[in-house]
Amino acid sequence: MSTVFVQIGQCGNQVGQALWKKIIKDEEVKNSYSFVDNEQRLRAVAVDSEPKVVRKITKGLPYLEQCVVSGKRGRGTNWALGYHGVQKLGDDHLLEITLEAVRKQVEKCDTFTGIVLLHSLSGGTGSGFGSRVAETLREEYPLAHLMSCAMAPHASGESPLQHFNSLLTLATLQRCTDCVVLTQNDDVLQRVQKQAKNESVSFANLNEAIASHLTGIFLPTDSIKTKSKFSLGMEPWEMMRSISPDPRCKFVQIAQYMNSKLSWNELLHKLSSTLRKYGKNGEAFASLGCICVARGDSTGGFHLHSGSLEPKIRQALNCVEWNPFPVDFWTAGSNGCGPRSSASLTIAANSSSVVEYIEGVIARAQVMYDAGAYLHWYWRHGATQDDFQNSFETLRTVVEDYKEAVR
Repeated sequence: MSTVFVQIGQCGNQVGQALWKKIIKDEEVKNSYSFVDNEQRLRAVAVDSEPKVVRKITKGLPYLEQCVVSGKRGRGTNWALGYHGVQKLGDDHLLEITLEAVRKQVEKCDTFTGIVLLHSLSGGTGSGFGSRVAETLREEYPLAHLMSCAMAPHASGESPLQHFNSLLTLATLQRCTDCVVLTQNDDVLQRVQKQAKNESVSFANLNEAIASHLTGIFLPTDSIKTKSKFSLGMEPWEMMRSISPDPRCKFVQIAQYMNSKLSWNELLHKLSSTLRKYGKNGEAFASLGCICVARGDSTGGFHLHSGSLEPKIRQALNCVEWNPFPVDFWTAGSNGCGPRSSASLTIAANSSSVVEYIEGVIARAQVMYDAGAYLHWYWRHGATQDDFQNSFETLRTVVEDYKEAVR
């Protein structure tokens, strides 16, 4: 079972670089060929609208040369320019070249399972071109799984267009993908700063943390293997099947805690302390389902603790009552997320906390839209009023579906 990764834009490629540095160290990945081919080259396509980023990011990693794709000019932090391309200055065929690179990777797979996208919600390439790629891949591979790992910008503002870009991209992902693993930069920054104490936190630190969260779920586990103990590399898709089977509620968020000296109960206590349990208005978040992955279980004794950990996880995540089995446990003998001597707990949850984020995007984008702010930049590159109205409607429906699911 093989998965192809497509990393788009500066953010997607930087996170991809940190992710692959962890993945290729895992011996089971090398042996199963789920994320690498039989020559140990990455099953990945790295694409950006400018060559500088991908040349730097892919250096030193075993990418196929024809799967490193770059355009001729940037996308100006504009969803419309990223989605529709550089129309007036000539088409640089970025979409066609990207799709051809994906096709080559898919054809190299003995058993192709699905595609994971890595991209931001705010950059012109990550948001706009990422949306176009997601739509096209859904059309090209209708039976394959399609997952987005999307990075949300800081609420304080990375660009005046980020709210429009996030609105349009989130709506596209809701329509086209099977699952969205949403990472909010503010949440990651807060956790990293807490662990770093007085040390400064760089973008590289944030990318490393995001990659660690993803590998906590994606790397092979002992729980999902054949009877002959062979890894199939199905972890991303088993996670999706387990906690986001309803296409109306498909947003997943990941939290992780790692330490070499703490017990499993202590790790869970530390991890729980990093979780936001209540919204700004005091409403309690609820979880539709979650997976807890214990890595570094070298003695195989984690199962002795899972019974006592489950009620604590249910309480920490406020799991819905209608799901009789809201917590699933996976284990792995080694911890591929960090130092070999450490152990980690990673929780992927389908939580209603996403509602607060989506409502914030809708509210800020609506204020700008009603004021007509920056809209001419979108009309100039092919966006329409229908794009915005449909996106507002799609995300408002997501909010209502989550509220209904946790009642």
